[in-house]
Amino acid sequence: MNNVIIKPKDRAEWLEYRKTGIGSSEVATIVGLNPWETPYQLWRRKKGLDPAKDETFAMKAGHYLEDAVAQFWHDETGCDIIKSSAGDWLIRDKEKTYLQVSPDRTYWLSGMPHNNTNKGILECKTTQMQIDADDLPKHWFCQVQYQLGVAGYHQGSLAWLCSGREFGYKDIALVPDFYGWIVEEVDKFWQDNIIGNQEPAATNVQDVLLKFNRHTDGKIVEIDDAIFSDYQRLKEVKKELAKLDEMKSELEERIKLGFGDAEAISYGGQTIATWKAPKPGSKFDEKAFKEAHPDLAKEFTFPTQGARRLLLK
Repeated sequence: MNNVIIKPKDRAEWLEYRKTGIGSSEVATIVGLNPWETPYQLWRRKKGLDPAKDETFAMKAGHYLEDAVAQFWHDETGCDIIKSSAGDWLIRDKEKTYLQVSPDRTYWLSGMPHNNTNKGILECKTTQMQIDADDLPKHWFCQVQYQLGVAGYHQGSLAWLCSGREFGYKDIALVPDFYGWIVEEVDKFWQDNIIGNQEPAATNVQDVLLKFNRHTDGKIVEIDDAIFSDYQRLKEVKKELAKLDEMKSELEERIKLGFGDAEAISYGGQTIATWKAPKPGSKFDEKAFKEAHPDLAKEFTFPTQGARRLLLK
């Protein structure tokens, strides 16, 4: 096997190991298959420009429920899960040490002798999404392929629990060409962006705002034909939206004429709309407070940076 097993003494040490390489939850980001993160955002985290992601409730729940998903999978398949594979550990490539994975579980391949060459990887997921076994989320598939390749295994399985009510799984074989492409992309990211410190290109507006949360006064850049075409189309869309908004207001006004002092209107005996005043609330009078307590207002007033705003000329 061209890898080494690392068993940290605790979760804190495991988290430190994860910072020193590319894990299976990060490869989909590098190849552009992760809908929740961009290469630029991952690069910022890896370079320490942004803090590590906080563990959300959903992430913690997914970690706690790994045992349940693994048990459901065992009940469905009859395959034996390797008990020692639970917990925080890593498999790392000996030559390219930044290639590393932390499988949720490993299992013995059915009908095969129990040895290192006859193991599979089980990836456990909990989700609110409806999952189609014949059309798996691309970032999930990518994750399993990377795990299999780094571990040197040929067979894995992806199991999921949907909203705590529906279980499913899909056996996934290693696709060598796909894994090879993943490794090529990870190599480039590690060598060029992490070691070479080259910033990945911005691929969405969030990337731009992370890098440039405010404009540079007086700076103007010349755009290409593609962006100019988008600009022209956006102006057309805004005109269309303005017409629709005007039509919306006219229709609302005409409908409100039918209410009088009623709270609802009906048609054919079925209520179709309501027009009611909300319950009385309270509002802080900032102007009056500043006039009555100017020193106190000044003490608790501080400048804030507003978001960049797009205006078409």
